[in-house]
Amino acid sequence: MTDQNTGSENWLANLNKAICGLGQCDFEDHLFDLVNGAVRVDHCTVFINNSDGTAAHLFTKSKLDEEVCINLAKAYTESFYVKDPNFATLANGLKGDLETEIRLLPYTPTTAYDEGYKAQFFTDTGLIDKVSSLLQTRNCTIYCSFYRLKESGRFEAVEFEELSRILPILTNLIFKHYHMSEALRKGKKSDHLRDFDPVVTKLPLSRSSDALTNLLDGKNALFEKLADRERQVCIRILQGYSSEAISLDLKVAISTIHTYRKRAYAKLGISSQNELFSLCLEFISITG
Repeated sequence: MTDQNTGSENWLANLNKAICGLGQCDFEDHLFDLVNGAVRVDHCTVFINNSDGTAAHLFTKSKLDEEVCINLAKAYTESFYVKDPNFATLANGLKGDLETEIRLLPYTPTTAYDEGYKAQFFTDTGLIDKVSSLLQTRNCTIYCSFYRLKESGRFEAVEFEELSRILPILTNLIFKHYHMSEALRKGKKSDHLRDFDPVVTKLPLSRSSDALTNLLDGKNALFEKLADRERQVCIRILQGYSSEAISLDLKVAISTIHTYRKRAYAKLGISSQNELFSLCLEFISITG
């Protein structure tokens, strides 16, 4: 673990910097500082798996040599992505009526990779451990991976748990960064980014890292219209639960979870998990 904790003033200051850096070239530095404020991470990669079966590199932030990182990204997008043990999950896309979904991928030991992949991405680089998450939409999958070098040791159970807890925030930020970068590159602003703008400079640093779920748990003008089950489903969505996981946790059918989610989104005037995340952040900034 690091000498900071999620929810501390330092960690929240890094969160604010990451939000302010969305769509900008320094976002990657701020994101790296943010995750390392909670759990030591030596190498971070983000790829986009498109619906046509291709993969593209969004960015890498690492303690490894820059040329090594460039070569790894090139090798992955040109051929190795289809050898990734997570490829089937990345290629399957969303099912049912979901618009977006964040998932923490199951732990994959290095022994699950073929010899060529393991040699290039682990043995030759000194990387020994990896935790991954993905955010899937109808059109693409954002694939985020966080690694440790040999000198840092493997992720301990408590570190894996802490990283898992903040991955929904990290993955959402990366997703927003990708779309804002694209919008800025094209010289225009996408309509779906408008709700996220107020967050950039207004996120209060005194809020804890659990502010989003606490917001839904408490009584307030925005979320009091939700029924108890709708609120419980929204809380778990913000925590990164899949629909299947929410179904198991609340002990109701997955179709019922879909119904609760639809009703909650309709009452809130939103249509996706990312809009829920942005709505909560915006409400915190206004009421803080």
